[in-house]
Amino acid sequence: MNKIILGLGLLIILTIFSCASKQTIDDKFNGTYRLDKFESFDSVSGKWTTDKWRGKYADGFIQYDGKGHMSVHLYPRDYKEFDTNKNIDSLDHESLKELARFYQSNFVYFANYKIINDSTIEHHRISATEPKNFGTTLTRSFEFINDTLILTAHENLDNKKMRLRWVKL
Repeated sequence: MNKIILGLGLLIILTIFSCASKQTIDDKFNGTYRLDKFESFDSVSGKWTTDKWRGKYADGFIQYDGKGHMSVHLYPRDYKEFDTNKNIDSLDHESLKELARFYQSNFVYFANYKIINDSTIEHHRISATEPKNFGTTLTRSFEFINDTLILTAHENLDNKKMRLRWVKL
């Protein structure tokens, strides 16, 4: 009788611990990540390398709420130093162009996300800094390595296969 009770007790304890330790994919995504680096795929070497242009100049964050909503903000590293205190009515043509380029360099969107399988996610954009991106969907492969989330674009960017590495805060 004691062996049966002991056996049932062990079974209950094992069941509780095995259920408590299971983490869903949504749970893994949940949180805020800082951009670590842009990488492009070198088809000759078969390796991922830091993208020389984007990796040098880009910074940003991505956030998932674990409930199907996300946001991303990418910007140039010197974005925070730009002087936006100028009176727009006093700017000359070149200064207005510089201001427009500055705001164009800022990339933001909010989306509903859907995990398609164990390695693919879709971002259904509901708003974006670029009006033509409203209502569009981006598909990304994903991989988690410890606290790093790697998102690989399914479309080529500037004729390159690209991925972004994000480190969880």
